[in-house]
Amino acid sequence: MKFLETLKKYWWAIVIAAFIALGSICAVQCSTNRSLRAQYEAVSANEKSLMGRIEGNQKDIVAYQTTISTLRHTNDSVIQHLMDKQKELKIKDKELQAMASLESNFHTVDTILLIDTIFKEPSFTMDTTIKDEWRSTELHLQYPGNIYVDSKMRSQKEVYVTTTRETIDPPKKCWFLRLFQKKHTVARVRIEEDNPHLESEQNVYIQVVD
Repeated sequence: MKFLETLKKYWWAIVIAAFIALGSICAVQCSTNRSLRAQYEAVSANEKSLMGRIEGNQKDIVAYQTTISTLRHTNDSVIQHLMDKQKELKIKDKELQAMASLESNFHTVDTILLIDTIFKEPSFTMDTTIKDEWRSTELHLQYPGNIYVDSKMRSQKEVYVTTTRETIDPPKKCWFLRLFQKKHTVARVRIEEDNPHLESEQNVYIQVVD
Protein backbone atom coordinates (compact mmCIF):
# COMPACT_ATOMS: atom_id res chain seq x y z
CA MET A 1 0.00 0.00 0.00
CA LYS A 2 2.81 2.39 0.86
CA PHE A 3 4.47 1.66 -2.50
CA LEU A 4 1.23 2.46 -4.37
CA GLU A 5 0.84 5.71 -2.44
CA THR A 6 4.42 6.69 -3.30
CA LEU A 7 3.88 5.74 -6.97
CA LYS A 8 0.68 7.77 -7.08
CA LYS A 9 2.43 10.73 -5.48
CA TYR A 10 5.22 10.82 -8.06
CA TRP A 11 3.13 9.59 -11.00
CA TRP A 12 3.40 12.75 -13.11
CA ALA A 13 7.10 13.05 -12.40
CA ILE A 14 7.60 9.49 -13.65
CA VAL A 15 5.51 10.15 -16.77
CA ILE A 16 7.40 13.36 -17.54
CA ALA A 17 10.73 11.61 -17.00
CA ALA A 18 9.64 8.80 -19.32
CA PHE A 19 8.62 11.29 -22.03
CA ILE A 20 11.94 13.12 -21.68
CA ALA A 21 13.87 9.85 -21.97
CA LEU A 22 11.81 8.77 -24.98
CA GLY A 23 12.30 12.15 -26.62
CA SER A 24 16.05 11.98 -26.03
CA ILE A 25 16.22 8.51 -27.58
CA CYS A 26 14.24 9.68 -30.61
CA ALA A 27 16.47 12.75 -31.01
CA VAL A 28 19.61 10.60 -30.88
CA GLN A 29 18.13 8.14 -33.39
CA CYS A 30 17.12 10.96 -35.77
CA SER A 31 20.57 12.50 -35.52
CA THR A 32 22.20 9.12 -36.17
CA ASN A 33 19.93 8.48 -39.15
CA ARG A 34 20.72 11.91 -40.63
CA SER A 35 24.43 11.28 -40.16
CA LEU A 36 24.24 7.83 -41.76
CA ARG A 37 22.15 9.17 -44.64
CA ALA A 38 24.66 11.97 -45.25
CA GLN A 39 27.50 9.43 -45.25
CA TYR A 40 25.60 7.19 -47.65
CA GLU A 41 24.89 10.07 -50.04
CA ALA A 42 28.55 11.15 -49.91
CA VAL A 43 29.75 7.61 -50.65
CA SER A 44 27.29 7.33 -53.56
CA ALA A 45 28.43 10.67 -54.99
CA ASN A 46 32.09 9.69 -54.61
CA GLU A 47 31.43 6.40 -56.38
CA LYS A 48 29.93 8.30 -59.32
CA SER A 49 32.89 10.69 -59.28
CA LEU A 50 35.37 7.78 -59.36
CA MET A 51 33.51 5.98 -62.16
CA GLY A 52 33.40 9.17 -64.23
CA ARG A 53 37.16 9.56 -63.82
CA ILE A 54 37.80 5.92 -64.77
CA GLU A 55 35.59 6.24 -67.85
CA GLY A 56 37.38 9.43 -68.86
CA ASN A 57 34.31 11.67 -68.65
CA GLN A 58 35.70 15.20 -68.44
CA LYS A 59 32.62 17.18 -69.47
CA ASP A 60 30.21 16.23 -66.68
CA ILE A 61 32.24 15.80 -63.50
CA VAL A 62 30.63 14.69 -60.24
CA ALA A 63 32.04 16.59 -57.25
CA TYR A 64 34.04 14.47 -54.82
CA GLN A 65 32.93 14.90 -51.19
CA THR A 66 35.37 14.35 -48.33
CA THR A 67 37.21 16.06 -45.48
CA ILE A 68 40.58 17.81 -45.46
CA SER A 69 42.01 15.22 -43.05
CA THR A 70 41.04 12.41 -45.41
CA LEU A 71 42.58 14.21 -48.38
CA ARG A 72 45.87 14.57 -46.54
CA HIS A 73 46.15 10.78 -46.31
CA THR A 74 45.27 10.18 -49.97
CA ASN A 75 48.00 8.96 -52.31
CA ASP A 76 46.31 10.27 -55.47
CA SER A 77 48.84 12.45 -57.33
CA VAL A 78 46.27 15.04 -58.44
CA ILE A 79 44.94 15.50 -54.90
CA GLN A 80 48.44 15.70 -53.46
CA HIS A 81 49.30 18.40 -56.01
CA LEU A 82 46.23 20.35 -54.91
CA MET A 83 47.16 20.02 -51.25
CA ASP A 84 50.76 21.09 -51.92
CA LYS A 85 49.54 24.09 -53.89
CA GLN A 86 47.14 25.02 -51.07
CA LYS A 87 50.05 25.05 -48.64
CA GLU A 88 52.14 27.11 -51.06
CA LEU A 89 49.34 29.68 -51.43
CA LYS A 90 48.84 29.75 -47.63
CA ILE A 91 45.12 28.97 -47.84
CA LYS A 92 43.73 27.96 -44.43
CA ASP A 93 41.76 24.74 -44.07
CA LYS A 94 38.92 26.47 -42.22
CA GLU A 95 38.43 28.91 -45.11
CA LEU A 96 38.51 26.31 -47.88
CA GLN A 97 35.09 25.38 -49.29
CA ALA A 98 36.03 23.61 -52.54
CA MET A 99 38.95 23.04 -54.85
CA ALA A 100 39.47 21.67 -58.33
CA SER A 101 42.22 20.62 -60.70
CA LEU A 102 41.69 21.42 -64.39
CA GLU A 103 43.97 20.13 -67.13
CA SER A 104 43.58 20.65 -70.88
CA ASN A 105 45.73 20.16 -73.97
CA PHE A 106 46.04 22.15 -77.19
CA HIS A 107 47.20 20.46 -80.41
CA THR A 108 47.20 21.78 -83.94
CA VAL A 109 49.01 20.93 -87.18
CA ASP A 110 49.53 23.62 -89.82
CA THR A 111 50.84 23.18 -93.34
CA ILE A 112 52.15 26.00 -95.52
CA LEU A 113 52.74 25.24 -99.22
CA LEU A 114 54.46 28.13 -100.97
CA ILE A 115 54.29 28.61 -104.75
CA ASP A 116 57.76 30.08 -104.87
CA THR A 117 60.81 27.93 -104.24
CA ILE A 118 62.49 29.05 -101.02
CA PHE A 119 64.77 26.05 -100.53
CA LYS A 120 67.39 25.64 -103.25
CA GLU A 121 68.49 22.03 -102.87
CA PRO A 122 65.96 19.42 -104.11
CA SER A 123 67.10 17.06 -101.41
CA PHE A 124 66.69 19.66 -98.67
CA THR A 125 64.74 18.67 -95.57
CA MET A 126 65.07 19.75 -91.95
CA ASP A 127 63.32 18.81 -88.75
CA THR A 128 63.64 20.66 -85.46
CA THR A 129 61.74 20.72 -82.17
CA ILE A 130 61.35 23.47 -79.60
CA LYS A 131 59.89 22.15 -76.35
CA ASP A 132 59.75 22.35 -72.59
CA GLU A 133 57.52 20.88 -69.88
CA TRP A 134 54.46 22.82 -71.09
CA ARG A 135 54.78 23.26 -74.84
CA SER A 136 56.19 21.53 -77.90
CA THR A 137 56.62 22.90 -81.43
CA GLU A 138 57.86 20.58 -84.18
CA LEU A 139 58.98 22.28 -87.40
CA HIS A 140 59.49 20.39 -90.67
CA LEU A 141 60.99 22.17 -93.72
CA GLN A 142 61.13 20.50 -97.13
CA TYR A 143 62.00 21.42 -100.71
CA PRO A 144 60.69 23.37 -102.59
CA GLY A 145 58.71 25.50 -100.15
CA ASN A 146 56.84 23.25 -97.76
CA ILE A 147 56.55 24.15 -94.08
CA TYR A 148 54.83 21.94 -91.49
CA VAL A 149 54.22 23.09 -87.90
CA ASP A 150 52.98 20.73 -85.18
CA SER A 151 52.17 22.63 -81.95
CA LYS A 152 51.15 21.27 -78.56
CA MET A 153 50.39 23.12 -75.32
CA ARG A 154 49.32 21.87 -71.88
CA SER A 155 47.37 23.86 -69.32
CA GLN A 156 47.18 22.95 -65.63
CA LYS A 157 44.97 25.01 -63.30
CA GLU A 158 44.19 24.78 -59.60
CA VAL A 159 40.97 26.40 -58.39
CA TYR A 160 40.30 27.18 -54.73
CA VAL A 161 37.01 28.52 -53.32
CA THR A 162 37.31 30.11 -49.88
CA THR A 163 34.91 31.99 -47.61
CA THR A 164 35.85 34.66 -45.09
CA ARG A 165 34.02 37.13 -42.88
CA GLU A 166 34.79 40.67 -44.03
CA THR A 167 33.51 44.11 -43.12
CA ILE A 168 30.79 45.48 -45.41
CA ASP A 169 32.30 48.97 -45.35
CA PRO A 170 36.06 49.55 -45.72
CA PRO A 171 37.74 48.28 -42.54
CA LYS A 172 38.74 50.83 -39.93
CA LYS A 173 42.44 51.27 -39.26
CA CYS A 174 41.95 50.67 -35.55
CA TRP A 175 41.35 46.98 -34.74
CA PHE A 176 39.06 47.91 -31.84
CA LEU A 177 36.70 49.85 -34.14
CA ARG A 178 36.70 46.97 -36.62
CA LEU A 179 35.12 44.77 -33.94
CA PHE A 180 31.91 46.83 -34.15
CA GLN A 181 31.67 46.96 -37.93
CA LYS A 182 29.00 44.88 -39.67
CA LYS A 183 30.38 41.89 -41.52
CA HIS A 184 29.24 39.52 -44.24
CA THR A 185 30.53 36.27 -45.72
CA VAL A 186 32.53 36.70 -48.90
CA ALA A 187 33.36 33.83 -51.25
CA ARG A 188 36.61 34.20 -53.14
CA VAL A 189 37.85 32.08 -56.04
CA ARG A 190 41.57 31.79 -56.65
CA ILE A 191 42.75 30.34 -59.96
CA GLU A 192 46.39 29.38 -60.41
CA GLU A 193 47.71 28.57 -63.89
CA ASP A 194 50.90 26.48 -63.72
CA ASN A 195 51.85 26.97 -67.38
CA PRO A 196 54.10 30.06 -67.49
CA HIS A 197 53.29 30.59 -71.19
CA LEU A 198 49.56 31.12 -70.49
CA GLU A 199 47.83 34.09 -68.92
CA SER A 200 44.28 34.15 -67.54
CA GLU A 201 42.17 36.68 -69.41
CA GLN A 202 38.70 36.57 -67.85
CA ASN A 203 37.35 34.29 -65.14
CA VAL A 204 33.81 34.60 -63.79
CA TYR A 205 32.44 32.70 -60.80
CA ILE A 206 28.74 33.01 -59.90
CA GLN A 207 27.37 31.78 -56.60
CA VAL A 208 23.62 31.14 -56.75
CA VAL A 209 21.83 31.93 -53.46
CA ASP A 210 18.23 31.52 -52.32
